[in-house]
Amino acid sequence: MTIIDIHSHLLPKVDDGKLSRWSFPSMMARYRDAGISNLVFTPHIDDPYVDTRKDRIQETFEWAREKAARFGIRCFLGSEYFLRDQGGASYIPMFGTHVLCETDTTFAPAGYVDSIRAIRDAGYKVILAHVERYKFLSPDCALFEELHEELGCLVQVNARGARTDAGRAWLKSGVVDFIATDNHGDDELPLALYEVLGQYPDVARKMDAFVQEHLG
Repeated sequence: MTIIDIHSHLLPKVDDGKLSRWSFPSMMARYRDAGISNLVFTPHIDDPYVDTRKDRIQETFEWAREKAARFGIRCFLGSEYFLRDQGGASYIPMFGTHVLCETDTTFAPAGYVDSIRAIRDAGYKVILAHVERYKFLSPDCALFEELHEELGCLVQVNARGARTDAGRAWLKSGVVDFIATDNHGDDELPLALYEVLGQYPDVARKMDAFVQEHLG
């Protein structure tokens, strides 16, 4: 079984992640020891609450990828794109195929569905980040049915969120495609992801199939 973490904020000094270049190798050792061999960096993009240094993303990613390889970890670049009523699109698709998206947790913003449809129409699949946080979304609501059935959105729950009532409801529904860390620099999260996947083998199998399909 191959484990991937598709949601993390571990590029040093790029967004609100807490790692430095000095502490980065220690975190990669944590991932290696937890048996996680694939890692996607997803810096915040267009998040009104986070100051992301877009000019540093690519150079820092190249540095991080080389460091992580020393621990046997393959690294990839994506982004966590904040959906709101903004024009244009500056997201970074992971693997050139999928866009991880988040939004405000209380209310869906104006044009939410249209924004997701635009990403779909551009040729990408949307992954809804940490769905357990959204008060306006549930596995059995009409909005989620539209996102999931019509627009083909995939579903991600955070490793710690999987231990909340909301997270368990999503996981029990059978619609979750990924569990991920959303790691901003917490040494305990790689092992937490490994342990939670052991509790939800159906999700672990979906993630393994995703790796085989997209990474070989």
